[in-house]
Amino acid sequence: GNPRKAGSSKSEDSNSSAWVRIFGDNSFIEYAFQYARKYAPKNCKLYYNDFNEYMPGKTTAIYNMAMELKEKGLIDGIGMQSHLDVGFPTASTYRKAIDKFASTGLDIQVTELDVSQKSNAVADQLELAQRYQDCFKMYKEMKASGVNLSAVVIWGITDSTSWIGGYPLLFDKDYQAKPSYYAVVDTDSEVEKLQTMTAYHY
Repeated sequence: GNPRKAGSSKSEDSNSSAWVRIFGDNSFIEYAFQYARKYAPKNCKLYYNDFNEYMPGKTTAIYNMAMELKEKGLIDGIGMQSHLDVGFPTASTYRKAIDKFASTGLDIQVTELDVSQKSNAVADQLELAQRYQDCFKMYKEMKASGVNLSAVVIWGITDSTSWIGGYPLLFDKDYQAKPSYYAVVDTDSEVEKLQTMTAYHY
């Protein structure tokens, strides 16, 4: 929720920013939106996209910034990367973040959804499926209640190409659908029964 410290673009410290070194704070973000609004093609929508957006302090900081940009007509939506773990963040923390962003009246998109899971054991893959199902149930409920949630993008196709490694996605390395896939397709199914719905081999 705070600006990164001033640093060099060549720094290996991910908390350092050459932009902050020049501007002294996060004010460069507004300039980025100003220039994008001025030079982007007509009707191009502008989003602020970030990670760990469900961390309470960061949620508040993004909300405040988005509202300032909205008042100036510079932003159309907020992108939530949504790199989750099986047990973190809690469902309530994640939903609070979406609700907070939705209260801006801006369009909301889940832009990089994946769920970290390092184990391919049956129980662990079913736990992964449950996490995906819970997320998509929530997205559907929120959409039905009027939340401007226009897109949910899975960050990768197969486990073997995932940026986080392990077994976090809906398809295995051979493009075979996993229980997580069926949990997303049918959010009303009991996850424990999904194992019998798929040819996925553990």
